[in-house]
Formats: sequence, C-alpha cells, structure tokens
Amino acid sequence: MTYRIILFDFDGTLADSAQCSILATQAAFAAQYLPAPDAAAIVHSMGIPIETAFRSLGAAALSDAAYAALLADFRRYYSDYTADHVRLFPGISALLATLKAQHKTLAIVSSKRNARLRDNSARLGIDGYIDICIGSDQVTHYKPHPDSVHVALAALGYHGAPEAVITVGDATGDIRMGQAAGIRTCAVTWGAHDVAALRAAAPDYLADSVATLQHILLA
Repeated sequence: MTYRIILFDFDGTLADSAQCSILATQAAFAAQYLPAPDAAAIVHSMGIPIETAFRSLGAAALSDAAYAALLADFRRYYSDYTADHVRLFPGISALLATLKAQHKTLAIVSSKRNARLRDNSARLGIDGYIDICIGSDQVTHYKPHPDSVHVALAALGYHGAPEAVITVGDATGDIRMGQAAGIRTCAVTWGAHDVAALRAAAPDYLADSVATLQHILLA
C-alpha cells in the first residue's frame, strides 16, 4: 500500500515531551493545593486533552472555576518548561524530511491546542515539513473519536481512498481513532503506552524504531 497522507500524533510520537508534561502537571496541581499526580499516571494520560484527563488525575472535585484555573496554570507552566523539556525523538527530523522528499502529505493531529502545537512544531524546526496541524480546539469530539481525522482530511481537501491514509501514534486512543475513521494505523513503542497495550489495540503496524516506521510509511 502506498500512503499519500500520514497523520502523526505529536506528544510521544514525534516529540519527547513527557518530562515537560510531568513537571507542568505537578506544578499546576500544587498551585491548586491538590496532591501531585504520579508521573506514570501523567504519562499514561498523555494523548487525552487536559480538559478531560485532569479530572481523572485527581481534580474531579474542583469547581468549574477552579478547574479552569488548573488548566490555565498547566498551560503557563508548560510554556515555561518547553524550551528545556520538549525535543524531537532521535531520527524524527530526518524521517519527516525523507517523507516530504517522497511527496507525502504530512499532518499532525494532536490533543494539544492548535496554537501550542504550531509553536512547538516551529520551535523544533519541523513546521516546514508539515502541511497542516489539527489541535483539540478544532474538533468537536476528542480522540479516540474519528473527528480529528475527518477534520484533517477535509482541511486537506482529500476525498480519495481511506486506505491511502495512515495515522501514527503512541497511544491506544490514536489507534482507535484511526480504526473508527477507516484508515490504516501504526503504533510506535517509544511513547506513552506499552507494547502489550498497543498490541491489544490491534494496529495494522507496530514500529519499535524510527527506521522501522520509515520502512512502513514508504513501503
């Protein structure tokens, strides 16, 4: 199968941002006088928009106003920590360059808001490879709902075969999103979810290295 359009998740797939998320989440919870969530729980929740994830991390009892303040605190701390704690995984920049040289259409479909996603992509120097970014504030339903795929393909003006589209992600929600949209799916093993969980989600492909991922996407 020749893939024309590749939809990448961002956190845990293209970028190693786990430490940034851990630090920002724990600082935000502390600012609201809440117990700091465990680092492993924070990493496991990555890929779920914070608007949803923070409720399950210990903020369920907050009022709407306090919850909004928690989210604002997180975004402020995340911005503060980004420069030192968000970086591309090794080999990702070269992968994107290779895919672009092969005339692939590349998109990022993320649980981050669009402005943050674009800022991170530009800071990491990959914005020139990416045709479109779709953030959580551009969809009605979050992953694993297929809305993000539909919005991305509509924005790209693509009405071709779904088999020519593949989504790449590190979490089961990415895989379930792609499956619900009827496109191909590839899980990567260097992010939030472990291999057993990813295998259980039954992706079309499982990549344990960037080299393997490149082979899959260019096959």
